[in-house]
Amino acid sequence: MKNNYKVGIYLRLSRDDKTSGESQSISNQRKLLMNYIDDHNLEFIDEYVDDGVSGTTFNRLGFNRMINDCKNKKINMIITKDTSRLGRDHIDFGYYVERFFPEHNIRYVAVNDNIDTFNDNYGNDMLVFKSAFNDMYVKDISNKLKSSLYTKKRNGEFIGAYAPYGYNKSISDKHKLVINNDEAKIVKRIFNMFINGYSINKIKDILTYEHIKTPSMSKKMNINHLNNHYGVWSSRTINDILKNEIYIGNLVQCKQKKVNYKSKKRIRNHVDNYIICQNVLEPIIDKPIFSLAQNMFKSNKYKQNNHITDKLLLRGLVYCHECRHTIGFRVQKQKLKNNDVIRIYGNCNYWTKRKSEHLCTPHSIKYSDIEESVLEELKKIMNIYLNEKIVMNIINKYHKEKNVHNIEKEVMKIDNEITKINNKIDMIYNDKLEGLISVDRYKKMYNNLKMELDSYYQLKKQYNCKLSNQDTNQLLDIIKKLLTFNCNSQLLISNLVDKIEIDKDKNMYIYYKFKLEKY
Repeated sequence: MKNNYKVGIYLRLSRDDKTSGESQSISNQRKLLMNYIDDHNLEFIDEYVDDGVSGTTFNRLGFNRMINDCKNKKINMIITKDTSRLGRDHIDFGYYVERFFPEHNIRYVAVNDNIDTFNDNYGNDMLVFKSAFNDMYVKDISNKLKSSLYTKKRNGEFIGAYAPYGYNKSISDKHKLVINNDEAKIVKRIFNMFINGYSINKIKDILTYEHIKTPSMSKKMNINHLNNHYGVWSSRTINDILKNEIYIGNLVQCKQKKVNYKSKKRIRNHVDNYIICQNVLEPIIDKPIFSLAQNMFKSNKYKQNNHITDKLLLRGLVYCHECRHTIGFRVQKQKLKNNDVIRIYGNCNYWTKRKSEHLCTPHSIKYSDIEESVLEELKKIMNIYLNEKIVMNIINKYHKEKNVHNIEKEVMKIDNEITKINNKIDMIYNDKLEGLISVDRYKKMYNNLKMELDSYYQLKKQYNCKLSNQDTNQLLDIIKKLLTFNCNSQLLISNLVDKIEIDKDKNMYIYYKFKLEKY
C-alpha cells in the first residue's frame, strides 16, 4: 500500500561535479532516488533536472518548475541525493528548507545525508551544518580557482573568453595572444585619426559608415545582436581602444572583479589592483603615438567638441604657467564686409571653470600667436641640431654621462629582484588560501614584501630617468621628418615638445623632450 506522498525527485549536476565521474552523474542520482521510492512504497510523480548548473544560484529551470508544482500541490515531497544537490547557498537553502517547505507542507528528504524533515533524527540536527559546509565548499573551490588564475596572470598568460580587439588566441596555446592583421589595421587607423585631430565621435561615425565590423562582430560574440545598435561603433569602444596598453605590448588584466564568489556581477577594479605584464606581446602601436594619445586625453578634460580645435597642431600641449591647468581654445567668427573671419582664442580652463572664485586669470591669447612662436623657435633649434658634427658630440657626451650599459645592467638586477618578491607574494597568498598561515600573518608578510617591492620600483624609476632622455639618433630622424613635412605633423611636434606654458602676461615657456646644448 502506497503512502499519500506524491514525490518529485530533483537531480542536479554542475560543471565541477562532472569531473568527479559517474558517481555524481544524473543517471546515478536517478537510480538511487528511484530505489528509495520503491523501498519506501512512495508514489513517483515527476523528475526535475538541472544539468551543468551551479548550486550557488537557485534560479534554475528545473528547480523553478519543481517549486511551481509545489505551489500547485502537484507534489508534496521532494527527494535529492544529498543536500548539496538542492543547492549550496546556505541562505537560500535555509529559506526553502526552513520556511517554504514547511509553509507548503512539503516533506524534504536528502538520502545520503540522512535528512528527513518529517522525522526527528540525528541527520536533521546536522542540517544547518551541512548547509554551511556546502557553502564553504563553493568558497574553497572559488579561492583555489582565483589563486590559479592570479598566478597565470602574473606570469603573463592571457585569461579571458575572447582575445582583445587586434589580437587572436594562439592556436598552440590559448593563453598566448598573436596579432590579428585585419583588426590591427583598424586599431592603427583609430590611433592615427585621433592624433591627427579627429574626435572620438567622428571616428566612431566613420567606422560605422564604412561598415567596419565592431569588436563584438569581429570576435563573433553576438552581444546584443538583436539590438538596433548591433554593428554600430560606440564612443566607449573607441575610448577603451585608445587607452588600452595592450597595443604597446603590455598585458593588462584584472580590470574587473566579481562582487563575491556567489554573485555573477562584475565591478571595476581599482587601477592599483591591475595586473600589468610589460612587453609580453607584439605591439601594434608605437609608444610615442600611444603616449601622444594619452596626453591628448588629459588635455581634453574641459574641451568642447569642435572640428576646428580638434585639428590644432599644438592641441594637448598648452598649459597655464601659474596654475598648471590646460589652456582651452574656442572659435570665434567675425563678420567683415567681404567674408567671415575665424579666429581661435585660448583661456585658462581653471579660470573658465571657477571664475567667481578668482583662483586664476584669463590668460587670453590668440592661438595663431602661440603656434607661430613655437614653430619659429623649433626651426631655429633644428638648424643647430642638423649639424652632424654637433649631433655626434651630443651622442658621445650623453653616452659618457649616462654610462648606459652599466645602468641597464642595474635595471636587469632590479627586475630580477622584483620577480622574486612577486613570486613570494604569490606563495604566501596560496598559503593563506590553504590555511597554512593566518590572515594576520599574511597581512604582515605582505606589507613587508610590498614595502620592499616599492623601494625597488622607486630605484628602477630613478635609473630609468637617467635613460629617459630621447636617443639623439632618433631625435635627428624626427627633426629631418619635421622639416620635410614643414611642421604640419602633430605627432612629430609632440616628440620634440613636452609642453608649452603661457603666463598672465602672455610670455611663453617651451619645455622640450631633449636637452639643449650651447655651442
